[in-house]
Order: sequence, then structure tokens, then C-alpha cells
Amino acid sequence: MCGAAPEKDDSMTATRTDPAKTQPAKPARTKPPVLLTAVGRQRTGKTVFLNALTETVMRQGGDVEVWNTDLLNVSHSIAHFHPNTRKPATGNLKEQKTWLEQQIEGMVKRQKDVILDIGGGWTAFHEIINSTPLVPQLAKLGIKVVVVYMLGTELADADYLQDLQEKRRFLPGHSIIVMNRGLLPLGYSNNSHFDKIRQTPAVMNATVDASDENGGIYFLPELDGMDEITDRRMSYADFIDDKNVEGHPPSGLFDRMRAEVWFHRSFPEFLAQIDPSLLPDMPKGLPVPKDFE
Repeated sequence: MCGAAPEKDDSMTATRTDPAKTQPAKPARTKPPVLLTAVGRQRTGKTVFLNALTETVMRQGGDVEVWNTDLLNVSHSIAHFHPNTRKPATGNLKEQKTWLEQQIEGMVKRQKDVILDIGGGWTAFHEIINSTPLVPQLAKLGIKVVVVYMLGTELADADYLQDLQEKRRFLPGHSIIVMNRGLLPLGYSNNSHFDKIRQTPAVMNATVDASDENGGIYFLPELDGMDEITDRRMSYADFIDDKNVEGHPPSGLFDRMRAEVWFHRSFPEFLAQIDPSLLPDMPKGLPVPKDFE
């Protein structure tokens, strides 16, 4: 006679867990996605600004894609700082335009923020803006196009902007004017040195709809020794933490301290002046400027 089957001990039974259910949930978006890029002449700080913004957004829980069509900027390409950067296979304008159109269509489906480094000159992005109703169409789909105009102290920076406005009919939706204090001549520290740029018709046209107390113009703080970070192709956090990079000497203590103050206090104070709806989503909120005293 067979005995009764032993009772099953549930405590000894392994439970298979769905890996998807164990992954931490992505923070919920707090606002619609933005497609943000920086426009300006070469060497006005576009990649520096976009790189710092990208690192900040990611540290604040943002889920942002980085696209790069600035294939001429080899040494300081944004792709060096963010390995998952998407980029076209060629620098040909027509092929880049096709690639960028495909990426934008994908963005509409994914509903993710995008930071786009387009480089200087007339680019595939300019071509798309100029030849299609991209800005109003994306607005209907809940995506905001934000263009940051990066300017230094030279009138030629404003001439570039005026050429876009008058000859190229490049007048995208939401605009931000950023004056790069890192381009102030040696020995100058007062923002009044930018007055001749601020008073040009091109800058006034770009900020005519601004309603904040800054008039749509913001001053990117300078960092003495910024090239110590960009030449090493490091994140600000890694540079501050004194990570070593092969082929480069150890970083200086004072360079690291200046970088820490810039990234954790000066840059957050700069971002806090800008309308948050014009920036990529940061579920943890804007970074709180660090008090070093």
C-alpha cells in the first residue's frame, strides 16, 4: 500500500521572479520632452554647455538622449563624454539631414528629451528648420524645440545670429541667449563687456518675447582650467574625484577645487535662472547649489 504523498513545503520552493519587475521604476516625467540644441560660431562654448547640462540632467534622474552631428569637432566631441551618443555615419549634409529626420521621428515615438550638438556653420538641423514646419508640428505632438544661442564678446558672434535670422530665415520656437563669460578677455570680469552684443538687433530680436527678469539673456559662468577637463575627456564628477587618465599628468588640486565650485554651485545657479520648461526633465529637480562655507 502506497503512503500518502508528502505535503509540499512552500518555504523550500524557489520563486522565479520576473527580472523586468525587479528593475527600479524610471522616474515619472514632470513635463513634456524638449529637443534642445546650441547654435553659434565655432569655439563659443556650445559643447561645453551641452556637456555640462547633459551630466547635470542625468545626475538629477533625467532620461535624456544625446545626438551629435558635429563630426568636425574631433578632440572635444560630446561623444567622448557620453558614450551612448547617437551620431550619423557621415558628415555629408544631405545624409546627415536624412539621419536627423529619422532620429526626430523616433523621438516622437519614444517621448524622450534630446540634447543635440550640431556644431557651427549651416547644419542639417538648420536645413530642416528652414525647409519644414518642424517647430509647430512637434509642438502639436507635445515636443518643444529649444535653441540656445551661444555668444562671446565679439560682434561677429551677433553677425552670425543676424545672418541666420535675415538671410537664412532661421527663427525656431523657444530661444535662449547665453553669453559665455569664459570668453571674456583676460583681465575683464564685468558683464558690461557684453553690452555691445546685447544691444545688437539680432540679440534683441531673439529675446523680444522673453518675459523673465533676465530678458532671455543668461551668463554662463567661467571656469579657469576648463580645458583641463575637456582635454582629458572626463566628466566633471570624475575630474573632481581625481580620476586618472592615461597619457595625462595628475590634475592639480586647485583645478579640481575650482571645477567642484563651478559644477556644484555656479552652474546650478546659472540653470536656476532659466525657465525649467525649456530644459530637459529632471525628476529630482534642479540641483541645489552647494554651500562650500
